[in-house]
Amino acid sequence: MLGCVWICGDAVRAAEAEPDRVVLQLKWTHQFQFAGYYAAVEQGYYREAGLEVSLVEGQPGLDPVNEVIMGRADFGVGTSELVMLRAQGKPVVVLAAVFQHSPLVLLAAGGAADQDLQSLPDKPLMIEPQSAELFAYFRNEGVDTTKLRINHHNFSVDDLAAGRVAAMSGYSTDEPFLLQKAKVPYTLYSPRAGGIDFYGDNLFTTEKQVSEHPERVRAFRAASLKGWDYALAHPQVIVDLIRRQYPDRKSREHLEFEAERTIQLMHPGLIEVGHMNPGRWRHIADTYAELGMVPRGFSIEEMLYDPDPRPNFHWVYWPLGGAAAITLVLSGSLAPLVQGHRRLKRSEKQYRELAERAPFPVTISDVETGFIIFANRLAGEMLKMPPAELLRHKSEEFYMDPMNRRELLVRLPREGTVSGQKLRLRDSEGGIIWVLLSASLIEFGGRHGLVASCQDITESREMAMELRMAKDDAEASNASRKSYLAMMAHDIRTPMSGIIGMTDLMLADQDSPLAEEQRENMVLMREASRSLLELVNELLDWSQLEAGEMTMEHAPVHLREFLEPLLGLFRPMAEAKGVLMRLRLEEDVPVLVWTDPLRLRQILSNLVSNALKFTARGSVEVAVSMLPHEAAVDGPASRRLRFRVIDTGPGIPVAAQARLFAAYAQADSSVARRFGGSGLGLSISRQLARLLGGDITLESREGAGSVFTVEILARTEPEAEA
Repeated sequence: MLGCVWICGDAVRAAEAEPDRVVLQLKWTHQFQFAGYYAAVEQGYYREAGLEVSLVEGQPGLDPVNEVIMGRADFGVGTSELVMLRAQGKPVVVLAAVFQHSPLVLLAAGGAADQDLQSLPDKPLMIEPQSAELFAYFRNEGVDTTKLRINHHNFSVDDLAAGRVAAMSGYSTDEPFLLQKAKVPYTLYSPRAGGIDFYGDNLFTTEKQVSEHPERVRAFRAASLKGWDYALAHPQVIVDLIRRQYPDRKSREHLEFEAERTIQLMHPGLIEVGHMNPGRWRHIADTYAELGMVPRGFSIEEMLYDPDPRPNFHWVYWPLGGAAAITLVLSGSLAPLVQGHRRLKRSEKQYRELAERAPFPVTISDVETGFIIFANRLAGEMLKMPPAELLRHKSEEFYMDPMNRRELLVRLPREGTVSGQKLRLRDSEGGIIWVLLSASLIEFGGRHGLVASCQDITESREMAMELRMAKDDAEASNASRKSYLAMMAHDIRTPMSGIIGMTDLMLADQDSPLAEEQRENMVLMREASRSLLELVNELLDWSQLEAGEMTMEHAPVHLREFLEPLLGLFRPMAEAKGVLMRLRLEEDVPVLVWTDPLRLRQILSNLVSNALKFTARGSVEVAVSMLPHEAAVDGPASRRLRFRVIDTGPGIPVAAQARLFAAYAQADSSVARRFGGSGLGLSISRQLARLLGGDITLESREGAGSVFTVEILARTEPEAEA
């Protein structure tokens, strides 16, 4: 039985006015995915709005939409499948799009060479409920969804890791961390790669809630978005909060991974939290319509909440209610229409009128003779023959494979209706048409008829084929790019190393007849060469990391003897600026550990160099400590080492912190002008730290300096030989 959590406490109950108690139904168990709502509770934003909010966590098998519609919750968090539910008559209203891009992805076992979307039919899959966008992605890529073997989703990566399923749905913010941690090779398929770019984790309610409690809805939405603003600016605070409330759910490292990926999906600083573009919702509805998942032309206006509505003049349109009802009937699938015909015993004339006005091609053929006995105008347009002339032809003439119709006649008596059958038709001129066909059996004109409605998917299928060809071309191009990059890196590094070596020799020669100006030019040439060499090295590292080709070595590292020379390289720069450099090793830090010294040096050099660049006075300290032993996580011979690079520089603005570890990103444009650099250093360093079993995090306040914390997993004894 689900429990309510984080209910506002005594401060609310002690308020003079009785708070308005509401329930928010989350999609899943407590994690950073719902950070904004935790922040709104913890920071008192709901309380200030006169609300006492209960956050109810989700569980497998629980449908958030149903909980809200049934009145067990007032608000909920749902996917963009809300469009489909609205088209089905569910009175849902979207208040805000929290994620600008949906985190829903498909994770397949093995690398891209081992698995592709076209190979998944007939293999066991785990796909969770409310995953319509994944099915839209499949269909867009030409995958026959009727052949998918979908197993019960246990929401664990163990089955994927063990090979019991070929692929599973998951969130890009969550499951990849577990797979990376377990060193399980996988391929991530994002619907965005196939043109299915939907909103994610939408805050929603019902029409009844909006009409009967408008102030509550307005206050709840505003407080929730304010909470999200706080959470995105203070991710570590929310991580601490979740760890305190639910210490047995996720590790800190897992939550920080989730926070970083969540921020990437929300684009804080670029897009206002909760922003919804009606045009994009229109595109989502049209995408579903093109794939036969919602009626064409389905109106989304009443589904989208307007926090600042204009005067409502909809009463003018009440006389048009009858016409709207007819449109809704016609825009549904043909099978319910036929069942309604049987149930209500409508006349053939009424049925003909409805089918003729249907916004999709409709034909009826005699079951026994195969002759077409009815065709609407759109069927004539699709088959390029006037409807009256179609009545002189058998329907099998228009199937590329006549067996398709015979198979329908075998299935329909057993199944009642067939929906979304993908097959090829030919028009009267010989052109091929790919369609999604739905069919049923009816009585028509005193004869047994097969009624079929079609959704033309020729264009989307051709687009999918073009995308696959483009993907193949891109992969080939990527292989060429990597080869070219490696060759160019070698060709550039060799002369650059020579230039640096020659300038070092000339500058070291005290007897050299260099004038002061010449010596200064030589120093500038050496520094420019070093910068170029560093850029080439970063680009090569980035290419290897992108391709997943970088491997880690394990060698003995004497920590003090490793760190003192490393910091010694930066002491001249520090002394020139009057900045004090310190090294501090805690007593419990081992003398010797096994890790990759090259990559550890690369990480720490980048962080120390950055700290010195931005610290004009004060100090830069490198502090090393050992984290408490976690045998279940780390293994008996492994320990977590923590390196903290602490500076007294100007600090980093909150708005810049969220994007600091992104590739090619810098705190602001002036950084590149003043100090140079590609903006790859921190991104590469974080990825290297993760390959070493850890991560890099940041704590900073403007005017109070910064602390970059590196954690890695290091062995305290050599690995046993096999």
